[in-house]
Amino acid sequence: MFFHVDESGNTGNNLFDSSQPRLSYGVLSSTLNVDALCVNVHKKIQKKIGKNQIHANHLGIRGLVDISPYLIEIQKIMKFDFDYYFIEKPDYALVQFFDSVFDAGLNEAVKWDTYWTPLRYIIIHKLSILFDEALLKESWRLCIEKKIDQCHKDIVQLLSEIKVRVEISDLDARSIEVISDALDFGIENPLSLDFGYPDQKMVSPNAVGFQFVISCVARRLRKKKRKNASSIIIDRQHQFNKAQIETHYNHSRVAEGIKKSSQEDRNYYLNHPLYVTMDKDDIIHKGLPDRELTISKSADSIGLQIVDVYLWIANKLISGEKLPIELGYLWSLFAKRITIDGISLEGMGKRFLEYEKMLPKYEDLTEEQMNMAQEFVQKHRDKVRNL
Repeated sequence: MFFHVDESGNTGNNLFDSSQPRLSYGVLSSTLNVDALCVNVHKKIQKKIGKNQIHANHLGIRGLVDISPYLIEIQKIMKFDFDYYFIEKPDYALVQFFDSVFDAGLNEAVKWDTYWTPLRYIIIHKLSILFDEALLKESWRLCIEKKIDQCHKDIVQLLSEIKVRVEISDLDARSIEVISDALDFGIENPLSLDFGYPDQKMVSPNAVGFQFVISCVARRLRKKKRKNASSIIIDRQHQFNKAQIETHYNHSRVAEGIKKSSQEDRNYYLNHPLYVTMDKDDIIHKGLPDRELTISKSADSIGLQIVDVYLWIANKLISGEKLPIELGYLWSLFAKRITIDGISLEGMGKRFLEYEKMLPKYEDLTEEQMNMAQEFVQKHRDKVRNL
């Protein structure tokens, strides 16, 4: 199979550019090689637009409508699949704050299930009402700070301000307790938390979003029952290509490690509560190819130019914009097979609802189960008091 990958909305580690609040990736895949089979049709497009490459932003809606017959012809020849992944940047900054403060392995005041189960999505949603943009910017700055050992006062100041806000919030009493306990521990032990990162590019939305791309490639190969990819071509953008390559390498090593692990260890990993709503093949990266990524200029690849167009269309639709009939028809040729996923508060809410459906109803809990749950909560409260 042949894969072409492009991204849109790249602002690096600046998550607060209001003109580009979303980073998105598009993944184009086919069992055929568009760069070899569609040269003649591409030449017709070049002649039509008077340029050597298709660039959706430059062409705009009118320009894309003009070449839509050729784009539709290419789609019908190639039978492309297209998948769309995105990161809402301010939401991502909030997730990074949660991971920095609420890691139950570092913060002794955080109960295990608060961090390691889908209950985390509830806390993240409740944290969202405590932040304004200025506070979120400061939090993000600390999340990516290289010399975090020099920032303990800044961490304390950040957590103290959030503590004030949670205490006067309209959140329920239990949520206030859970969040305040975590903040109190952090205020007393600021450098015990997980703020700071030595390689800022690896924590960028570009690198994190690329994890979705890697999983997508493996999933498409599984669906087509292919053992490897013929090529995975990534659009060249010098700042983050290295991080993308490293992300791909790291996932390959994880997949290999899981494959070589014992059945007991594999089952423990697969049955982790945080992954309960995920497909098991996705969890273990089954089918992840060992093919190295190819970095290419868009001008040198028809596939990269097509995925640029599809990604542009997807971003318009995700933003609620209407498209002309011609582009809508092009979209309809692959829309039923598309996967859309990403990092957003809305997405986390949906994941929690999926998890909630798997839980017993409150009224069906036995008295013994209710007492046991209360005992666990009280035991943790006692632990927090003695910290």
